[in-house]
Amino acid sequence: MKTWKDEIAANRKIVGIWQQIPVPMISRFLAQMGWDWIILDLQHGCFNWETAYECIHVIRMAGARPLVRVSIGQPAEVQKALDLGAGGVIVPMVNSPEESALMAAAAKYPPLGERSIGGDCRYHYGAGYPDAANDATLLLVQMEHIQSAGNIERIVAVPGVDGCFVGPTDLALSMGLPRTGFEHNPAHREAIARTVNACRAAGKLACSNSYALDEAAEKFAQGYECVTLRSDADLFFDSAGALLASLRGRAHKGITMTAIE
Repeated sequence: MKTWKDEIAANRKIVGIWQQIPVPMISRFLAQMGWDWIILDLQHGCFNWETAYECIHVIRMAGARPLVRVSIGQPAEVQKALDLGAGGVIVPMVNSPEESALMAAAAKYPPLGERSIGGDCRYHYGAGYPDAANDATLLLVQMEHIQSAGNIERIVAVPGVDGCFVGPTDLALSMGLPRTGFEHNPAHREAIARTVNACRAAGKLACSNSYALDEAAEKFAQGYECVTLRSDADLFFDSAGALLASLRGRAHKGITMTAIE
């Protein structure tokens, strides 16, 4: 089974996208486009476990890595997502090394953790799945609160944690900054840099969300191995909204020209 170290071999960067619409067809489209990671958002999206299962395996069959973002502070959901076949789990709002250790215990099999043997992974990946899963599956804890930033070195050093995923907007809100325009705030940038340095020192994966191409390029330049850019819902609303506005403009222009004639 491929590990994240295989994915970043030869200094390759990982590009990902969030999926909020719980439809396997969209999962297949995104995976076949060539996105490396497709993150099914169970925290904010409207997935249930059945739709997540279908999307996970469509993504796998198309050659991409399916990740699942679970709810805050739910180790049972970490185990469930991995048992359903997720290639990794993202846990939001991990603010202390104790919380980090709790999620690591759920994500990794003994002796590293306490993940229970079960699910249908052995049918898909063979009887040796438990022996390979600890290296092949990812546990990414999210740094998206100033409290987490203050503990980040100890959070990412926990055995079984494979990396950190930065949530820039929630981090800004926890610092009393506005929801937009926070990117150049010195304290915010310091927290981001500290997280990247902590991951590098611990040999862990550094990941971040971004909202624009220039921001994504800056993240890679800062040392992130994986950067996500927007979601399927963002793309749908932007493209459909722009198309609708253009179409209405053409329709109005046509009416005006007819009236003149």
